[in-house]
Amino acid sequence: MRLFGALLVIAGCGALGLAGVARLDGRVRDLGELAAGLDVLQRELGWRLAPLPQALAAAAKAAHGPAAQFFAQSAQRVEQSDGQAFQQVWRDSLSAAPLRLTEEDQALLDRLGLVLGRYDGDSQRVALEDAAASLRSLQGEASDDRRRLGRVYGVLGMTAGLFLAILLI
Repeated sequence: MRLFGALLVIAGCGALGLAGVARLDGRVRDLGELAAGLDVLQRELGWRLAPLPQALAAAAKAAHGPAAQFFAQSAQRVEQSDGQAFQQVWRDSLSAAPLRLTEEDQALLDRLGLVLGRYDGDSQRVALEDAAASLRSLQGEASDDRRRLGRVYGVLGMTAGLFLAILLI
């Protein structure tokens, strides 16, 4: 019975370490998908001069996972807003989407919401270019963190599990 309990403790701690790795992987994927969606949004707003809800819907189709959900919610909320400022719609969609972002990532996207829908096409295009480039830079940093910290989380989870199992036995 003790051996079975020790194995469960090891497995649980190992799973916690793997969950940390999955969170790092998710952030890398989400940042990449958001950057791809912003590229589509930039083309739609800057070159095609599409209305904002249509541009957001196109970005939702181009992105995958939580980023697609974010763009789709934004498009839906813009169409349904009753005079609500786009910045608030963008912020609400950002907080409602299950994106795995840091506060820095969210602040970058939040600042973008100030520009979208308020200025001319060129200003929005420049802001979207800058935001997409910043997201790609953050994605590179997140990828480095994933490589560096991913092993640490996995090893730390297993080591903590072994340590606790030894204490329990």
